[in-house]
Amino acid sequence: MGIKQTLLANLKNLPGTKTKRKLVVIYVDDYGSIRVRDKEAYRNLLKAGLAVDKTRYGYDTLCTTEDLQMLFDVLTSVKDKNGHHAVFTPFANIANPDFEKIKASGFQQYYREPFTETLERMGKAYDGVYDLWRQGISEGIFRPEYHGTEHISVWKFMKALQEGHRSTMLSFENGSVCAPFFFFFSAIDHPTAVFDIVKASDNEALKEDVRVGLKMFEELLGYRAVQFTPGASIYSPLLHGALAENGIKSIHVERYKAYPLGEGKFVKSFLYTGKKNKAGQRYIVRNCVFEPFLDNGSHNTDAVAICLQNIEAAFCMHSPALISTHRVNFAGAIESTHRSQSLNDLRLLLTEIVKRWPDVEFVSGSQLSGILWNDNQ
Repeated sequence: MGIKQTLLANLKNLPGTKTKRKLVVIYVDDYGSIRVRDKEAYRNLLKAGLAVDKTRYGYDTLCTTEDLQMLFDVLTSVKDKNGHHAVFTPFANIANPDFEKIKASGFQQYYREPFTETLERMGKAYDGVYDLWRQGISEGIFRPEYHGTEHISVWKFMKALQEGHRSTMLSFENGSVCAPFFFFFSAIDHPTAVFDIVKASDNEALKEDVRVGLKMFEELLGYRAVQFTPGASIYSPLLHGALAENGIKSIHVERYKAYPLGEGKFVKSFLYTGKKNKAGQRYIVRNCVFEPFLDNGSHNTDAVAICLQNIEAAFCMHSPALISTHRVNFAGAIESTHRSQSLNDLRLLLTEIVKRWPDVEFVSGSQLSGILWNDNQ
């Protein structure tokens, strides 16, 4: 990095909880959620004119058994100073739309299903996925947290279906959600923003979603989620109390953002890792990026170098290295080339981390909170 970039990176890490330990956390958004169902859906959407080939999210789908086995092989290829393997903290959506029931209702009622039921309908490639989630949890290399009950704004989704929104309907017919929009066709604003609101009263339904989702999370995974990051990084601070009541102790946020309060009002906040809100929850702001698969669908050849620079800047300021990435990098059911490239990059990144910083410690998100703030998580 140049002098200017180095200064900016250091300034970014100036506020926040400090530690002399070299802690690395890998946060991975979107596990559990369905986006494009499978190769057949991808081809159908592409044939219909939706530009699923022009965005990486056109290749985003549930991870197969093979995807997870290959990922776990990479995570266990390294050990830190304590003899622990690298660990993913996936932010998971625990449910998906039940397409059949929604259609049967004439698009008048929303129905959801646990992600485990979605997996059961996905075919042989997904046999054992749920078992691998539980295996990863047991082995300490895969520790999910809460990303919202599903990864769609339910009210926007249902409104679009009821109005016959063309790309939404086409996606729905192919068991998919949030596909790109037709050119010159009205777009839905932030369709993946689970917790976006128009009126303050919209939060009442979202509070119930939080309660249901976190209960489902515990039933399926065997423990309570303690960390939360909202889909599309949008949520209202009015949800803090409901999240706290249901076990959430840490919330992932952007450093500076306007958050909706309803009725056209927003609150702008400067946030940093360790800062507390009125509900007693800690904010976490990620300070490192690892995205081998770019938004335009191309391979990011600088992903490893950029992430290593981010880690170096964090450690220089005695901050933990909080790496942000997404499932789409590691999902190969629709197209496997980018998955292989991303896993190769991940292996290189992890190998270089333990080489450069022999005293590094790989920890999960909940372990980080325990170390920094003595939270009983």
